[in-house]
Amino acid sequence: MSVFFLIGLTVVYAFLLLFFSYGIFKTKRTKRHSHKLPSLSVVLPIRNEEVFLDRTLKSLEDQDFEGTWEVICVNDRSTDSTPQILESFCKTHPLFRFISLPLDLPPVASPKKRALEAGFKEAQYDVLLIMDADCEPPKTLLSSMASCFRDGVQIVQGPKKNNGTSSIIHTVQKMETLGFTAMEAAGFTLGSPMVASAASLAYKKDLFFKVGGFGDLMNLSSGDDDMLIHKMIKEEGVRFCYNLDPDAIMETAPVDTWKALFFQRARWASNGTQYTNPFYVLLLTLVYTFFVWLFISPWLVLWINIPLSWFIIPFLTKMAVDFLFLSIAAFKLKQLKLLWAFIHTEIIQVPMITFAVPFGQLGLFKWK
Repeated sequence: MSVFFLIGLTVVYAFLLLFFSYGIFKTKRTKRHSHKLPSLSVVLPIRNEEVFLDRTLKSLEDQDFEGTWEVICVNDRSTDSTPQILESFCKTHPLFRFISLPLDLPPVASPKKRALEAGFKEAQYDVLLIMDADCEPPKTLLSSMASCFRDGVQIVQGPKKNNGTSSIIHTVQKMETLGFTAMEAAGFTLGSPMVASAASLAYKKDLFFKVGGFGDLMNLSSGDDDMLIHKMIKEEGVRFCYNLDPDAIMETAPVDTWKALFFQRARWASNGTQYTNPFYVLLLTLVYTFFVWLFISPWLVLWINIPLSWFIIPFLTKMAVDFLFLSIAAFKLKQLKLLWAFIHTEIIQVPMITFAVPFGQLGLFKWK
């Protein structure tokens, strides 16, 4: 590898993290307003979530939202006790209803998108708020997210964090989720949403159907969040915002094994070359190449005697800009205690991404 190309990769990565650092620094905490709030349809796609479902439904039941709302639960061919839990809960909670997709539906790359779209077609109200069935929303979530739909805003991304234990695998996910959340906030704040998360995302129903829904994304295994947002913001006059209200932080469940974490990251990486913006694809490619270099360069130092500085300088640069970025994010999101996990997260992240990306691109991952 040319030293000039290596310098270029390091500069690109550093610039990107400085861009995110500036964006999260500029992101202001959202204050709730008392203007007339829109009506909400919460759509919850569910497949085999018997472990978390009861907790999630009860958290939604406890919402303090005083406007008009509903919850549509979409049972996506569950084979555990999910249908029974839904039926029992919805019978005694009039704001909740569920639909079940037929078991014999043909396989698609993204069953979640199909489930979401089925729920959207049943939705009665103007704003669609989506979340995952393993999430635990605060009681103020709906009020906070709804209050952001003012001054023509049509898309609102909410913050999230992982719950779980103090184990290394859970802590790594907490730190990475902090980073992903801050990247979302930075992009939305600076007018260029790069990543988004379906764990806490809301948008106008008419905008979703105006851009054709998930139609051209249905053959991709993910993309129900950022790829959809990229489509939406191309529409003329579409306004969006990030909701950094501490009362809107969605808690999500981490996975419990390294294998599950690896497959999750592989699934997230599976569509990396499918974005319609060629600059974005190029940027992702350069960042991935930088991670590959950080993984292989220590071995090259030992095997072919390349200068040690070719590894040390890029790695220390990465650690410096990552720490700056995550420190600002931790301050903004009130998660400063997480910073103790910075070093081991940095070490684990490099091989994880190096191998997860090709596994994702080749479809060599399992997901429910």
